[in-house]
Amino acid sequence: MQNRSVSRAALVVPLLVAFLLTACGPASTAPGATTTASTAPTTAAVVPGVTDTEVVVGSWGPQDGPAGAYGAIDRTLDAYFKMINDQGGINGRKIRFIYENDSYQPAKTVAAVKKLVEEDKVFALCGGLGTAHNAAVMDYLVSNNVPHVWPATGTTALAVPLKKNIYAVQLNYTTEATLATQYALDTMGTKKIAVFYQNDAFGKEGLDAVQAELKKRGLPAATGVSYETADTNFSAQALKLQTTGADTVILYAVPKPGGSIIAEMGKIGYAPKLLSSSVINDPSIFQLAGTAINGMLIEAYLPAFDDTSNPKIVEYQAFMAKYAPKEQIGGFTESGYTYGQVFSEALKRGGKELTREGFMTNLDQMKDFTGSLVPSLSYSPTDHSGVKAAYFQAAKDGKFVTVTGFITLK
Repeated sequence: MQNRSVSRAALVVPLLVAFLLTACGPASTAPGATTTASTAPTTAAVVPGVTDTEVVVGSWGPQDGPAGAYGAIDRTLDAYFKMINDQGGINGRKIRFIYENDSYQPAKTVAAVKKLVEEDKVFALCGGLGTAHNAAVMDYLVSNNVPHVWPATGTTALAVPLKKNIYAVQLNYTTEATLATQYALDTMGTKKIAVFYQNDAFGKEGLDAVQAELKKRGLPAATGVSYETADTNFSAQALKLQTTGADTVILYAVPKPGGSIIAEMGKIGYAPKLLSSSVINDPSIFQLAGTAINGMLIEAYLPAFDDTSNPKIVEYQAFMAKYAPKEQIGGFTESGYTYGQVFSEALKRGGKELTREGFMTNLDQMKDFTGSLVPSLSYSPTDHSGVKAAYFQAAKDGKFVTVTGFITLK
């Protein structure tokens, strides 16, 4: 009995000492933090979404609705991060990726982003689709200093004027639409242009750029024919486009409306030259548009996703076969894969002591990075605009065929 009492006392005394030391110490410690004799905070104690073993990254985008085809971007990005985790993570940390479905509705985007920042405590965002959707959360992300790499939109507003925490990659819509207008007038022999556009900031930026280039050349303004994101029937817009007499139509539309308007124009025998923003650069457009799409030129800034003579595309396709076998090889999955490449490189450069400021400082020093499907990517403390050139592909019998090299503004 005596031995048992001594044993119990031996247990109680150190427990009591530990309790007293805890009571006299700091009131609380941040989750995941470690305490040393000097009580110096670790990275995990002060940086949202970062522990010694994990970094939390967020995104949003439509998984359903009129723009549901874009859902492949986040699903592929998720698969890419799983590949990185299988390889051991980055600087000792695995990536936990959380993406929210906003059904392509800006009001839902706001709620989704606030959840990601305030509840999930993400370290940074990667992706996040839509022009109006990014506009709805841009100021919030700036005020909270949340790094946002590769917003999935080409709106110029993200990079001009400069936002310290936002790093665009995609070619902006103003440059893209200007290139399309210049190419139509100077190479395709276009005489009159009409624009089919989404009635929001995305479509209007494309329309405005076309009009600006025409005005600069002293040419008549293009006729704009718009649609709403909730529209499902485009026969009226097809007739309006036909009555303009335009021999060329430039599209600033997401895949479902874009494919639908092409099909409707085909039904009424209206066959203008067609050019489109890169936003419909995916095989899904062929099913929507039918044979009327043949000959349409689509801008692109990533290499052709089916060009197996390119070793980087071979790697992308091998990744898809292993980590995303149910997804279609195409422009949207290619984008998600490339988002992952760029973001992972940024994390590597952020180092073991990962902070938001350090992460952004290292991105500002990225110059001529060629380790992704983007041909070359550079940032500086004064330029977060990303890609500045594009090339054209032609739609032909269910495939995209490259028809030009990279083109820059004249």
